[in-house]
Parts: sequence; C-alpha cells; structure tokens
Amino acid sequence: MSLFNTLNTGITGLGANGLGLSVSGDNIANLNTVGYKGSSAEFQDLIMQNLGGGKGQLGMGAFTGRVRQGFGQGSIETTANAADLAIDGKGFFQVTDAEGGKFYSRAGQFTMNPDGNLVTLQGLKLQGYTASADGTLSTTVGDLSVPTDPVAGTATDSISVNANLTANTNETITAAGIGTPLTFDALSTAANYTSSTVVYDSLGVAHDVTLAWTKTGTNTWEFTAWADAGETGGTAGEPQQISSGSLTFDTDGSLSSTTTAPTPTSVTFTGAAAQSVAFDFGTATTGTGQLSQRGTGPSTVSDIDPNGNASGTLASFDIGADGVVTGIYSNGETRSLGQVVLATFRGENYLTRAGHNTWQQSNESGEPVIGTPGEGGRGVTHSYALEMSNVDLEKQFVKLIQSQKGYQASTRVISAADDMLQELMQTV
Repeated sequence: MSLFNTLNTGITGLGANGLGLSVSGDNIANLNTVGYKGSSAEFQDLIMQNLGGGKGQLGMGAFTGRVRQGFGQGSIETTANAADLAIDGKGFFQVTDAEGGKFYSRAGQFTMNPDGNLVTLQGLKLQGYTASADGTLSTTVGDLSVPTDPVAGTATDSISVNANLTANTNETITAAGIGTPLTFDALSTAANYTSSTVVYDSLGVAHDVTLAWTKTGTNTWEFTAWADAGETGGTAGEPQQISSGSLTFDTDGSLSSTTTAPTPTSVTFTGAAAQSVAFDFGTATTGTGQLSQRGTGPSTVSDIDPNGNASGTLASFDIGADGVVTGIYSNGETRSLGQVVLATFRGENYLTRAGHNTWQQSNESGEPVIGTPGEGGRGVTHSYALEMSNVDLEKQFVKLIQSQKGYQASTRVISAADDMLQELMQTV
C-alpha cells in the first residue's frame, strides 16, 4: 500500500468521524425539541485491496453507509393545553399543508387557528375522521376542526322522578283533589307535598315546573304538574296544568302495577313548538324512575332527571386515548367533533426528514396505513401532554468523544504519512 493510499485512508477517516460529530451535534441540539427522533451514523469499510501472493487483503478506509433514524419512544410530559397531544406507542400524526401535501409528525404541539382547525406551529392541519353536526363520526379523513358554534337546545319530553311519599296516617286527605288553583301559593297550600323541576322547550329555554302530590285516600294520591301560564301566552303567575294522574300504592309501599303513567297535556311555551312531557315514576309502561309510599317522615324527592337541554356554547374540549375529540358545552352536553388518526409505515426508518418536526414517505418507507389510535398496533393518544425528544444525552456525549478521538487519530495518520513523504522527498 502506497503512502498516497495511506493519505486517502486517513481522509476517509476524517470524513466518517466528522459526520459522526455532526450527527451527534444535531441530536444534542434537538435535545428539547418536541417529537424529535435521534439519528445515528452507520459506517462501512471500503473495498478491500488484494495484496496478492496469498498475503491477504487490506482495507481502503471507511465511508458512511447511511444516517439511520431511531423512532424509539420519547418521554411524555404533561401540559396545560388540551390541544397538546402525545403518542404513546407507534404511529405518526398526519398533517397537510395548504396545497394538500401530506406530512407525518410526532410533535403534538397543536393550536386552533381562526377557522377552528387544529394546526401545527407551521400551520399544517391535523387530519382525522370528521364528524357530522350530531356527533356521528365518518370514515372520511379530513381537516380536524373544533367548531365554536353554539349547540341548539332540545325539548324535554320525559322526566324521571325518584321520590317517597309519607305513609303517615295523619296526613290530610283531600278526596276531590286540588282542582285548579288560581295561584302557586294556593297550589302549595292545597297539595300535601310539592317539588320543582326544569323543563326545556324547543328553543332551549328553561321553564320552572311545580310538581304536586295530593293524598286522596288510603294508599291513593293525585299527581299534577304545573307551568306558569305567563310563559305559554296566558296570565303570569297562574298555574297551567301540563300533566296529571292517579297513583295507587300496594300494602308494601310500592307503586301498584295497575297504576298507569300520568297523562301529559300538550303545552306550547312562547315562541317554541308544542310539546308533551311524560313523568316516569316506575309504572308498568316506563321504569327508570321510582315512586314509593313508606315511613312516617315527610315526603321527599331524591332525584329528578329531565331530559332535553338548554342551548350551549363550547366551553372546552378533550381528546381521548382513542383520538376522539369531544366538545364540552356550557349546558353540560358533550359531542364528538372528530377523531385523530395515526399513520404507520412498514419501513418507518426510511422516512424522509422534511424539517419542522415532520417526515414524508419515500419509496423505501412504503405507503402509510391510516387508522384509529389503539388499533392495529398503533399507539394511543394523550391530551394535555407532549412527547419529548428521545435523545439520550449521556450516550450522545460518549459518541461525541468517540468521533472526536477517531477524527484526531485520522489526522495523525495523515500527518504520519506526510512526514514519511517528506522524508522520502529529502532522501531522493
């Protein structure tokens, strides 16, 4: 092997170890970059030179085979932002630019743009399964958005009641019932027990309703429900009946199986559609409520649960482990707004770095396989969290020292070959 070949061998060592220094420097520089995946330089020896005469072979130095990316899991840190997302396991977020170009990322630092889209720091839009206005998820992948439009109210058509009426034999009996009271004060005086609930109309407006129970005989009660007539186009302050029924109890205090559900009366609140409200006490036709007559203590209502709701505005949103984006509204309602999808690749190590914490597919990586988090080997998503860089600082320092020493040694090879050449030139 000539001295010139020795110089070339030393130069290859400079190149290989210099690249190793660059890779380690890049990794260390991105130690705190969200979603960053560290790289490692992979070196190979150059073609062997046959010395001839059975004397063996001699290497010609080193070169870089490739710079390999490592997609190991990074640590997950919690944040105070609902739009921050971390992937725990395999997969990438799919994001698109304004021209529809597809990119893939592990950095979940998303924010809402003025249009309600979830976007990266560079404005790339997060992709997922979109949802219809009623919260039904589709199978179409598109731009995920968090609509801020208020949700309409829903009219109440059923109220479940859990209550116990006193079995005290000294309770006043009004055989004819309470009739039609002229005022709510008169209603409270005439009834044995009153309670209240809220009824929502088709506009999402809440209306107070008074429930009255009047004992009409042994183990028999009259039930009536009353709205304010002033809210239905009548005289304000006058009770308007919206439901009534006769209740019979067995000797064990349970509601008799012969008792039918109270009969609702159609009511039209001002500006809203007509509606009928059914009261559920656990009768033969309905069974979520429970009404009994037991004990000698005062009558009590333990739970009243009307369906329907008022109109509401978006208060916050949350993203579950399955990627479902759930809107939480001021009226207590929740609604699915979409579902984040994750992409996996057969050859993820061959993805092409595109900058800004993103990658693009290549021929070697294969096509992305899109699906929901937690399925098909994909990881799960964590809201209020970010995946940090997977760079191990201690290992990078070790590699940095190795590359530095290798670089210094290669310079010594070149220096030694140069000295020998100088000696040869002087001799000649």
